[in-house]
Amino acid sequence: MMYNKIRKLVRAKFDGFSLMEISSVLLIIGILAGGMLKGRDLIENAQIRAVVNDVQNLQTAFESYISSYGALPGDDNTASEKFQNASNGDGDGACSEEDAGKIFEHLFAAGLIESKGYKIPQTGGKYDIIVENKDIKLRLSNNGSPLLNKKQSLAILAKVNEMFDD
Repeated sequence: MMYNKIRKLVRAKFDGFSLMEISSVLLIIGILAGGMLKGRDLIENAQIRAVVNDVQNLQTAFESYISSYGALPGDDNTASEKFQNASNGDGDGACSEEDAGKIFEHLFAAGLIESKGYKIPQTGGKYDIIVENKDIKLRLSNNGSPLLNKKQSLAILAKVNEMFDD
């Protein structure tokens, strides 16, 4: 009996949330969710810009090496004479698979990049130099597997294309 009186009293005082209270809570949840999504996009765009800057810096370092020393970094067969602790390339005027491993070494020895292994990209993983049909390519990978999702890859490709169109 006493239980029923308390139950009626509680029900009379609390009929549920008003439409205004529910809409306020939903509005706050929506603002928070939107802010988190926008924040994630900002971080992703910053990472993409950093990778594009890395590509530009490597391109500049590569061209500076060729201009200063008259040889491709990695292929330079006089690197050990020019720089301490640098190994020579084969000097055939093209980068081979074997020469590719020396590209960062030569650029670092010349003072054109910060470390022998270049640097760790903001997206994580590492930069690899690969040679295919004597074309030198920079690959962003995580131990050989792709590191970026399709959207990030396309965004980087678009920015790199813009860079070379200018």
